[in-house]
Amino acid sequence: MSAAARSLTRAEEETRIVEPLDLRRVCGLFTTGVTVITTGPDGDADGTTVNSFTSVSLEPPLVLFCLHQQSRLHTLLERSGGFTVNFLSGRQQPLARHFAGRRATADAFEGVPHHFTADGLPVLSEALAHLTCTTVDVHTAGDHDIVIGEVVELGVPEHGLEPLIFFDGSLGPLETGADRFQHTRQAS
Repeated sequence: MSAAARSLTRAEEETRIVEPLDLRRVCGLFTTGVTVITTGPDGDADGTTVNSFTSVSLEPPLVLFCLHQQSRLHTLLERSGGFTVNFLSGRQQPLARHFAGRRATADAFEGVPHHFTADGLPVLSEALAHLTCTTVDVHTAGDHDIVIGEVVELGVPEHGLEPLIFFDGSLGPLETGADRFQHTRQAS
């Protein structure tokens, strides 16, 4: 192919529009952990399932997650000034689905084991681990907001559980073997 033909082909490829469903399908091939972001005071707390979570910085300790701009959590996040990232274990698929969908009951935590931090933020008591954060910044990015939080508390109440992962539109436990990460805990 001539240089001119290659140039035209590249130009056509660069202007091609990426369809949202195609992007979602391809990004779904990237394996992620599953979290539930919780916020709000007792009696008005809520949560939503999120897999777009990552650590940002160790010093200061910062994390981020992405939240759709029409999420029911926005108002509570603004009022509370913070949130908890609850890492789900492989046995918590029903909990991930519960917080992902719309609920018939007004109390999102009805029947869900939970407690509140000293600052009044909800924590899922049976989560694999949790990070409680103070919101430090929010950036708009397309139809989502990138929420950045400073970690002020963390916990690992259950040891030896497999994490819940999301891959290709499905939830399931990561099967690693009980002793695979033992060396990490001992080195701490």
